[in-house]
Amino acid sequence: MNIMKKNKNHIIFAIVMAIIVLVIGGLIYQQEMIIRQGEITIFETRPVDPRDLLRGEYVILRYAIESDKKILEAVDGLEEGTKVFIELEENEQGIASVKEVFKEKPENIEGLFIIGEVDWRGVRFPDLEQFYVPEGSGRAIERAGNDLHVEISLKDGKSRVVKLLDKSLEEIDPSDYIK
Repeated sequence: MNIMKKNKNHIIFAIVMAIIVLVIGGLIYQQEMIIRQGEITIFETRPVDPRDLLRGEYVILRYAIESDKKILEAVDGLEEGTKVFIELEENEQGIASVKEVFKEKPENIEGLFIIGEVDWRGVRFPDLEQFYVPEGSGRAIERAGNDLHVEISLKDGKSRVVKLLDKSLEEIDPSDYIK
């Protein structure tokens, strides 16, 4: 009888562990698909450099389009935290800018769009705010200022930073900034 109870506990434990692994694996898979299958575009940034004792060093990124005139007009009067859908267009260098802002997801957006969240500045992009860098490189990257760009991947309005770029849109290796 005691052996059956132990086996039952082992089975329950195995099921719980399998569910946890599946949930975590599903979350990781979802984020990877944004990067692997998303469309690539470039945003201009406005960086700030903080440090997190538990997670390491990262650069907080702010984007030029967050305070774009079209966005500011569209979100005027909207409550903080409200989602907005921003259709993007790219210039000849591939840098994205705001084409149109919608308060609800339109059926007919073809091409690039990103989901933003209304805040006191205009709009923020929570998925794009942090980019982890090697210890010691954050302040130097911050000094790049307005010459810093990021390549992002967009899929169904969700986004992830892929890499940092300099003013010539060449890839930056953050470890080159370590002093």
